[in-house]
Amino acid sequence: MYNLLTWDPEVNFDSWYQWTPMPSLSPLFSVEKKSKKNCLSLSGNGNHHAFGAWCQYVEIQAGGTYQLEVRFQYQNISDLSLHITPHIVWRREETVEDNCSEDTVYDFRSFEKGTRQVVAKNTFTAPNDCDGAEIRLLMRYATQGQVWFDNVSLMVSDPLPSRMVTVGAMRYRPYHPASQSDHIRLYAEKVDQLAHCDIILLPEFANTASAPQKRGQSLWELAEKIPGPFCKMLSHKASTHNSYICSGLLEQDGNYIFNSAILYNRQGELIGKQRKVHPYWPEGPQGISPGDQFDVFTTDFGVVGIMICYDSWWPESARVLGLKGAELILFPNAGYEERILPARAIDNNVFLVASTLNSPATIINSVGETLATSSVNNVLSATIDLNNRPKCHPNAGGNLNSGPGGARWARNARSNRLYEQILEIVREPLV
Repeated sequence: MYNLLTWDPEVNFDSWYQWTPMPSLSPLFSVEKKSKKNCLSLSGNGNHHAFGAWCQYVEIQAGGTYQLEVRFQYQNISDLSLHITPHIVWRREETVEDNCSEDTVYDFRSFEKGTRQVVAKNTFTAPNDCDGAEIRLLMRYATQGQVWFDNVSLMVSDPLPSRMVTVGAMRYRPYHPASQSDHIRLYAEKVDQLAHCDIILLPEFANTASAPQKRGQSLWELAEKIPGPFCKMLSHKASTHNSYICSGLLEQDGNYIFNSAILYNRQGELIGKQRKVHPYWPEGPQGISPGDQFDVFTTDFGVVGIMICYDSWWPESARVLGLKGAELILFPNAGYEERILPARAIDNNVFLVASTLNSPATIINSVGETLATSSVNNVLSATIDLNNRPKCHPNAGGNLNSGPGGARWARNARSNRLYEQILEIVREPLV
């Protein structure tokens, strides 16, 4: 592979040109030496509204796959994805930019640990109707910030392979009343029916869903320490079927009870646990304590997150999981509002799988479409491609034009003040 761009620090980057929408928005453009290298530099220079880029145009093959890699150093910038936006404008002859697809790199990583040296790179497919790529090294809204670009490349790349995953869900509640051994046996049978799946999801409270109603100390005695009998069944089935298995679980931990979900890998090893952050009101008086964070878990096919039942009413639940990198959200529940789930999937550009005691089990894609569903006791599955998560409202195309799907870079805001305001209001200070 070779660089399609001309990166010519020895001749002061003659092949790069300056761009800004209008003079009042112009950052300070310069060529400066940083870490003994000549760099293209942009500085906010005290302008809150600074918006400008170093640019270069190259011809490319329509429909081809390209990797854009940008290496830079920075100072006085607290939010890279908000203020540094290297991107490609896929040009089509004389078509105005508003009608051109645009893609930005978003995978920022430290080039050297403990430094402010960053490498950002992603792979994109050029639209079938474009004939050129304009590379823009954009800095925006960084009042006192400065960035030094010390290496940029655009290279032909192999197309992204598919990442096919078969997911399994169920709508199932055992007959009432059911003993601990009944729950183990009956849910094991349901898992067996989904043995072809890469990942299988059981509902909320799967170890106690149809047990006689209890509360307080009696509920604590019913809850299961991890690993207990139900957990051991899940572990055995995971290794037997070579599948990931996630299940809701009434958990006993010390003197407390939690509404949890646990995740086993294909070897039957426990690799994740999520406690419900927002218990439904009756759970509190029953003695169930809340968790206080959302985590994501890495599997051999991608990154998954878990939210449990009432968590779905709070958009921040799925939002945090999406921002942490979840591509698939598992949603064990007792029941839910069906109109919410497509919105959560669209908001965060994720697939969503719901297994339930009382509502429809469902599998939803990133544009809110239902791939499989069942409103009666049943199991269901669908095969999805985690490398194919389109967004709603594509407009001219690319990840800068489409509906944001929770993307950090698509906020297009000057600051994070909105999120600070949310926290201030949630805390509800006394007036």
